[in-house]
Amino acid sequence: MMKPSRLFWKLFLAFWLATSLTFFVGIGVMTLSRLGPGNPHLDTILESEAQLLRHYGVEAGKQLLDVWHHPDDEAIAVYDSTGQLLAGLPIEHPVFEQTVISKEGMSLSLRSTRVPGNGGGGEGGPGLMPLLIGTVMSALFSGYMAFYLAWPLAYLRRAMSDVAQGRFETRVKPIMGQRRDEIVDLAEDCDRMANQLRLLVEAQQHLLHDISHELRSPLTRMQAAIGLLHQDPSRVDMVGRIERESVRMDTLIEALLTLARVQGRPESIEREPVDITELLAQIVEDAQFEAGIKHCRVSLQASAPFISRVSGELLYRCFENVIRNALRYTGTGTAVLVVAQNSLDGRNLRVRITDQGPGVEAERLMSIFEPFERGINEPGSGFGLGLAIASRAVGMHGGTISASNQPSGGLTVEINLPRQTL
Repeated sequence: MMKPSRLFWKLFLAFWLATSLTFFVGIGVMTLSRLGPGNPHLDTILESEAQLLRHYGVEAGKQLLDVWHHPDDEAIAVYDSTGQLLAGLPIEHPVFEQTVISKEGMSLSLRSTRVPGNGGGGEGGPGLMPLLIGTVMSALFSGYMAFYLAWPLAYLRRAMSDVAQGRFETRVKPIMGQRRDEIVDLAEDCDRMANQLRLLVEAQQHLLHDISHELRSPLTRMQAAIGLLHQDPSRVDMVGRIERESVRMDTLIEALLTLARVQGRPESIEREPVDITELLAQIVEDAQFEAGIKHCRVSLQASAPFISRVSGELLYRCFENVIRNALRYTGTGTAVLVVAQNSLDGRNLRVRITDQGPGVEAERLMSIFEPFERGINEPGSGFGLGLAIASRAVGMHGGTISASNQPSGGLTVEINLPRQTL
């Protein structure tokens, strides 16, 4: 059994105070309505009638009762000693009767349907029982409402504590049962957050493992080359090996820094108006040199300019990585085609980069955008960070990236970017 929390007691006292005040105010209004203005008015009429009979006689008393506008449940009558009605309305069963000696010396009976000064016309007021019952019912209702609201929050707090300690398998929504309200929605969000944290931690651990592996390989080769150079100083070829491995490590570190940057918050990047079509033209022009070495070519088919507020540096790196990746795998003597098309409403730009290489296995079409993901038969081909950086850069700009195999062979990478307002 969960111990009642501070929130439970706060809610309980708030509900109990509110319901108790409402009940007590209702009892007070009811009591006041029964005590006045009817009963004080009746008391005044009875007292006035008795004084008139004593000092002015029966006729004066009759006139007062004739002009009195009494409520339906109130009546006053004057009878003589023989039981004959002298003034007012007949009362068969009076609850109040007073003997008055009139000015004429007659012994009169002054009768009323209400007892003067009695708040309910009966024997006493409402008593303490309604107050006791109302207080107990108010406490039960307040306790139920406080428990209903407080206990799921207590489970949420315990679940968040578990998540903070690394137990990401914790789930709250199954505990809620058939409950349907905003607290259940909050529980679903918490479960979703825990699962997302689990995925992020697993991805981070996987990334750290891959980074350590990628860094260990050139370091091992450099250490081996240094060892051979110590044994035989005449082997100057080892200096070239060390230089190549150091350049490889520098390239890897730069790519890792870029990946860490594009995995940050989208609002943290600096944006400026950039014509993305012109940016693609510059990248294609720069890629022509690398394409000439491989005896292939790169061509661009672009429509109207597409100016958007973006990070030109990140998008340059994105498109450059995809185009260079296409050049790496396209066949000798073939072409890499880059097509940029504006949408009909001018709000989106679609860029398609198509090579004529072997393509990618169908089951790897999504995973090629993950860090350090490389083909099975090309373990030494790059670091597997180019497409990962491109994917993160596109995501930071609110776009999408996907890959598909062409029926005639080759791979097409499609990038869709929305226009960012200036």
